[in-house]
This record gives sequence, structure tokens and C-alpha cells, in this order.
Amino acid sequence: MKPIYGHGVFFVSLDGVFIQNIFFEYVDVRKEFYETIRVDSLREEEVSNIKERMQAFLDEEIVKINGKVVKPKVMAVDVGFRTSPKRPYINFIIVFKGDFIKGLNVYENIYEPEVSEYDYTVLWIFHSGIQVVDADFGMPYERLGNNVMLLKVKKGVKTSGYERISFFV
Repeated sequence: MKPIYGHGVFFVSLDGVFIQNIFFEYVDVRKEFYETIRVDSLREEEVSNIKERMQAFLDEEIVKINGKVVKPKVMAVDVGFRTSPKRPYINFIIVFKGDFIKGLNVYENIYEPEVSEYDYTVLWIFHSGIQVVDADFGMPYERLGNNVMLLKVKKGVKTSGYERISFFV
């Protein structure tokens, strides 16, 4: 399977809950993934393995809210196909919670820098009661209002290994 695109929509609630919906698209010309997951017993095992691999990846990151480490957790995984057995997708729901304070808050994510294997976008949507002050993703991003940001990353771009978002609650 070859990854071809990723899309994340990250919701941040007023009570400090972060919900990340991350969707990956692939091309699988030999339909190996389809052959694996079309059998119910193999599907359950494969989905479980995918969930464990993503959780292990998340466990390597350091995520902080206001300087306190929080632990993102994979809550659900969905797998399927877009238009044919040659176009699989994997969708993750990831959740974590931080303790917000009234006033300025800071989200940070420290991870291993890498070169993107595919184009991807990340849309950050903060509750309407939250105002984003600034952000540092190590690359350009768009502000789509006081509480929405869009990050577009092209294949071949090296990530910085650090993200920070400052916001008022």
C-alpha cells in the first residue's frame, strides 16, 4: 500500500478536549489490503494492529497543554475503500484532554521531524469561545478566522518536529 493523501480535522473544545479525525488514503494496486480485510477474522486483527501501530507512533510524541504532558489516545479506527479495492483508506479518531486556564493557553507537540511522503492538510477548529493568538508549525499556514487554521503540506516537505499554538480562553 502506498500513501497518497492525508487529511486531518482537529476540533478543540472549550473544556480542553482535543478530537482529531485523521483520514489517510492509499493506492494498493495488488489489492492486498482488500484481500486481508474482507475476511472478518483477519479484518479485526488487522484493524487492531493498525490501531496499535498508530498508538505507538503517538506515544513517541510529546504533547503538552500549558506545559503539562498529555497522552493522545486512539479511540477508533475505520478502514474501507473509496472507489475500488485498489483505493483503501484508514480513518483514526484520536482524543486527549488538557487543562485550560482563563487567559493565554499553549498547545505544543514535539515529534521526530520527517519528510512528507504525500500531500496532506490539517484543519484546526477551535470552539467559538477560543481565540487563536499565533501558531508555529515550522511552515506557512492560513488563518480562516479567529479560531480556524489550515495547514497544507506538500509531498517532500520536511516537517520541523515542533508545533505550537497559543490561544485565549
